[in-house]
Amino acid sequence: MGSLAIAVSFPPQLPHHRCCRRRRRLLVSPPPLSKNPNPNPNPIPIPINPHPLPNRRSLLLLSSSAAAASLLPLPAAADTDASASSPAPSSPSAAAVTERVYMDFSLCPSYFRSDRPVGSDLAACPDPEPLGRVVFGLYGKLVPQTVANFKAMCASAAYRGTLVHKVIRGQFFVAGRQGRRDKGEVRPPPNLARNMETVDSRAFQLKHSRPGTLSLCLSQNDDDEVIRLDPNYHNVEFLVTTGPGPCPQLDNENIVFGTVLEGFLLFGAK
Repeated sequence: MGSLAIAVSFPPQLPHHRCCRRRRRLLVSPPPLSKNPNPNPNPIPIPINPHPLPNRRSLLLLSSSAAAASLLPLPAAADTDASASSPAPSSPSAAAVTERVYMDFSLCPSYFRSDRPVGSDLAACPDPEPLGRVVFGLYGKLVPQTVANFKAMCASAAYRGTLVHKVIRGQFFVAGRQGRRDKGEVRPPPNLARNMETVDSRAFQLKHSRPGTLSLCLSQNDDDEVIRLDPNYHNVEFLVTTGPGPCPQLDNENIVFGTVLEGFLLFGAK
């Protein structure tokens, strides 16, 4: 079995950009946000993937593959409204999608091979098995610094060839653990801005009530203590809820900054 990894690249800045990544995993993506303030009387149920995310134990056998990250133009309002399949955020009106990014997820079967060169970067996986693309919508007005840092991580290819290192079956998965690149871990760019929203109560308004919620991972962060004690430390771990139910244990402790717009089935809620 392979292991799940992410790769990111960034094109020149255009109005309304998005970043993309690749990972080796099954992901769940909710449809685009609807701007209609009135709830849909006939909601479209989120389909279930027959190949759900593996549990944590089997995830250790997965390898992340590099994903190209690029900012995509924001769809017109008509296009957004037409997508009734995308869950709306449980949130204040400020939780509007201002930008979109995409990530490509793949498996890297050779990651755990004994003859893999020491120090080999997962981004250079020789035999990636693409799983698909996931598009995230970001709440740039609600939590601008968190969104800016996430985009900067994509732009610098910091998530490229990194692992989705934790999966809580039926709840969420976590990626972006810091450490050694040859172990599929992240190295943030040196110029990443300090995120003061992590100590601002207003940044914790949104809840993890729907599958496909994208959140800055604070309570579930598992970076090594030595790394976290560094005065220049930046938390860049993120989590995505996979459903089928809400994750109230994540509320008020993690910063929701986006939602899955496309590719939700890759997560495989079950």
